[in-house]
Amino acid sequence: MDFYIVDCFAEEKYQGNELLVIIADRPIDDEEQQKIAREINFSETAFVLSDKQSNGGYDVRIWTPNVGEVPFAGHPTLGTAHVIREMIEHGTNKDILLNLKVGQIPVSRSARGQMMSQNPPVFGATIEKQEICDVFGIGVESVSERFPIQWVSTGLESVLIPLKDLQALSEIKMDQIAFKRYIARHPKNNCNHLFFTETGDHMLAARCMMEDFVEDPATGSANGNLAAYMLEHNYYETKDVSYTVIQGEDMGRKSVLHIHTSHINDRWTIEVGGNCCIVARGQWDQIKSV
Repeated sequence: MDFYIVDCFAEEKYQGNELLVIIADRPIDDEEQQKIAREINFSETAFVLSDKQSNGGYDVRIWTPNVGEVPFAGHPTLGTAHVIREMIEHGTNKDILLNLKVGQIPVSRSARGQMMSQNPPVFGATIEKQEICDVFGIGVESVSERFPIQWVSTGLESVLIPLKDLQALSEIKMDQIAFKRYIARHPKNNCNHLFFTETGDHMLAARCMMEDFVEDPATGSANGNLAAYMLEHNYYETKDVSYTVIQGEDMGRKSVLHIHTSHINDRWTIEVGGNCCIVARGQWDQIKSV
């Protein structure tokens, strides 16, 4: 099977979030997909199940190395669409449609790179500051008083935590024992936690701590959730806004995410995008018994 390693939300190679994309040329079962995801050990691996379209789009499944399959994730959607566009569709400018577990997701090409449209948001419970601070080792005074800590989903859920400054962002450190206790109290919150703070005019810095206790250098799904949160809480005092998020700098994997969101006449638009770079390609051998 052909495979590609892609850096997603990357302004240049060896930045952004790494992704393995495999284009299957034969049936590939759940067990093998999970083994491949564990072997490469990126935060996610995407499988294009055929180079032929179904219902106008390409059937794609996304796997993590330890948690299993997920219905949607941002950088795998973006990176997989980039591979399909360049390697199967020969550089087309038309939208690429991915058939994911969460539904059909379109990815367009723009001056800002690949742009994916995420589902309308679902807003969940708010969480007390002290609980989050105990889990992630930050002071209560570091959390913004203007906006809530809240569970949101536009396809894959996350908890959004507004911080006051970059120093607070740099001090985050997950306590695994405290996290397990927190999840026991809030089972729906066993998901990504995106911390963010303002850094300038329509610029944010963010860090995302994942449920398997690792940090993610770029999180398209959580930033889509954040886009909806921004409008829901009138963060920019407008119902139509574009801004940029920088993520992954502390990890040496700077990621740049371009966001556009609007909520007009009960219609949501949530677009998250950035550039992708294919850095390697090759052949993945079929697993055989020894």
